[in-house]
Amino acid sequence: MTGTEHFEGMDRARRARRKLAEWIRRYLPCEITGTVGELGGAAVTYALTDSLAAAAIVATIGAMVGYYAMAYINAVRWSVQSQRHRPWPSRFVVANLLAVRSVVVEFGPAEVVDSGLIRPLAYYTVPLLVGEATVGFVIAKVAADVTFYSCAIFSYERFGALVARRRPKREGARDEIIATVADS
Repeated sequence: MTGTEHFEGMDRARRARRKLAEWIRRYLPCEITGTVGELGGAAVTYALTDSLAAAAIVATIGAMVGYYAMAYINAVRWSVQSQRHRPWPSRFVVANLLAVRSVVVEFGPAEVVDSGLIRPLAYYTVPLLVGEATVGFVIAKVAADVTFYSCAIFSYERFGALVARRRPKREGARDEIIATVADS
């Protein structure tokens, strides 16, 4: 291995760590709120009904509500900051429209696959395969999340110009938040 190859490898590793940190900052708050709705809803529903089918449906809905509430709040917050040049009423309207577009572009395809098939199927079948509901729910969640994030991260990276995002901090700069969307 030459010195140049060594430095290129280090640079790739550094870029990969930065990307991973960016995704964690972006998705962790959504994941926390979605998980509370998902696992909490599944556990309560299963305890009350003893039905894996009902728990699977409530888990899917709970995940969506918790996750997208946080994703939308963040997208509005980042979009409002990018619209500072507009008067307040139109800034708010435009920011909400940009946030809707952002959430649909970034999560739409992932959500169709996830909530339409993967998550309900996993929440129903994995506890049956494992033989224990609680462990099955956790395994189902992780399995569904792998599929979801594969799709969501692809959309985020591929269609980044249409997605509201926080600008990375620059050394010595104040915390700037922007939306990488047209100032239409």
